[in-house]
Amino acid sequence: MQWPFKTTVKFAARDGNVIRLQYAVSALSGSEAKSELQRRLLGQEVFGYVVEDVVAATGQEAAQLQLPDDCIQLLG
Repeated sequence: MQWPFKTTVKFAARDGNVIRLQYAVSALSGSEAKSELQRRLLGQEVFGYVVEDVVAATGQEAAQLQLPDDCIQLLG
């Protein structure tokens, strides 16, 4: 059964600013969540980022997210 992992992705803007986005990724493990996110970003030709952090969602966060298997969601 897959579980949601919260991932933080850092992008460097051209003006030198840093942008961080957080995604919820449904996966079997943290390393699988990171790989899946990287695969999808590459498929969209997104470059120049670093996956800074991958942590498993808490039970309460997982219940709120209700993330289906094989899903990635941008968190706001």
